[in-house]
This record gives sequence, C-alpha cells and structure tokens, in this order.
Amino acid sequence: MSVDVERQRLEFLPGVAGKLRWYVYALRDPRDGAVFYIGKGKGNRAYQHAKNIGAGGGTLLDDKRGRIRQIHADGLQVIVEIVRHQLVDEKAAYEVEAAVIDTLSHVTISDLKNKVQGHGKDERGWASLDKLRHLEAPKIDIPPELRPAVLIRPNREYRYGMDVDPMWEVTRGWWPMRRRDYRYAFCVHGAIIRGVWEVRGWDPESNWAPKKRRALLGEPAADLWPTYVGGWVGHLLPAPGGQMPFTVLL
Repeated sequence: MSVDVERQRLEFLPGVAGKLRWYVYALRDPRDGAVFYIGKGKGNRAYQHAKNIGAGGGTLLDDKRGRIRQIHADGLQVIVEIVRHQLVDEKAAYEVEAAVIDTLSHVTISDLKNKVQGHGKDERGWASLDKLRHLEAPKIDIPPELRPAVLIRPNREYRYGMDVDPMWEVTRGWWPMRRRDYRYAFCVHGAIIRGVWEVRGWDPESNWAPKKRRALLGEPAADLWPTYVGGWVGHLLPAPGGQMPFTVLL
C-alpha cells in the first residue's frame, strides 16, 4: 500500500491550484532524479506537458516531449515539483523562472555552504506535491468512537512518499508514552495525517521503567484511510515548540 502522491494524476489535488497563484515548477525524471524542465504558470499548467505530448515535439532524449514519452514508455510518470509559489504576478514568475534556469544551466554539482536558506523557503519554497497537501487539506477531528487515540509526529524519521510499513515503524515507537489502551494511532507530519493504524497492544520489548521508551503494535486501519489521511489536525496539536512528539486524545 503506497501513499506516494508525487506521481499520481494530471492535475493538482483539489483546491491546491488556486492557492498556488502564479508559480514556477520543475519536471523531474523519476528514473535518474534529473530535473529536465523549468516552467511557470498557474492553474494546472505544470501538467500540460504530459497532457499534450501527443501533439508534435521531438523524440530526442534531451527534448522535453521526447523525454516525457520515454518516461511514460517505461511505465512511469513525470514528477512535478513546485519551486516557488504564491508569486504576485506573471512578471515575478518570469523572473524566478529565469533565475532558476540560469542556475541549473551553470551548476551541475553544488555543495552550498549558506548558513541561511532562501527567504520564504518554508512557506513558498521548492516542494514536492506531498509537502503542499496542507493547501487543500480539510480540517478534521478525531471523533469519540476512535478514542483514546494518539497523534504521533515522527518528524526526523518521516519521509515524503513513504510506504505504509516503514511509516508505521517510525510512528509506532519508541516514545516515553504512558500505558493506555489506545484504539488508533495516527502518523502526523506537517499537521497532516499521513496514516492510521488500529492499535493491537504494546511491543513486548517496551521498557516500562520511568522515562524509558515504548512502542505500539498495530495494523493499518484501511477503512479509515480514505476519511482521515490527508486531513489537517493542527488544531489538535500543541503550540509550536512543544517537546513531546505525540498528542494523546482521550
């Protein structure tokens, strides 16, 4: 069961396109990870290349449409990434597009030593589509019938596009949680639910001494994924700066 939303369809997730406003995007080849095109646009412009490859265009590997055809022929999809979004107008998008093209054209290998990352990186910077899910995520609650539940935020170990099993491994432990009969555990990253598991108990290797760490046992709650995965639960989380990576909902 995969939760990779990077390679899924020929349009943005519902509600995302309008909130991006003008943006600059990159097309990445999933076979070697190379960025082979930089463009600008709004709406679903970033996907027009894949939609229109049948109309004209070359067939050489270094030709945009030719490369897209070869990616599709290998049974894969082009990865769309957003370099910068919420740009004020088309002129600003032109400037960012030109700067990124110039940079990638002149740099093949980089090892940047900047102590400060680009201004606005966290809010509007280069991001996969999964990182932008918060733009369309509906606000949801965890109802009483699913509680007691625990929202676990494995921020350091979580990786966008993780499959279910490795996601559960970084979610289920090891945390200094109190012993409770949890019904469900939720993996949360960026205030977005990424996975849901029915808790079946505690790992026998759990250490119940004070301040020691424990882990849960569980199975994917497949019937709950369509309802909860992708939902925003920021209102249920502690204020930024909270030290505990889990939130108990009783």
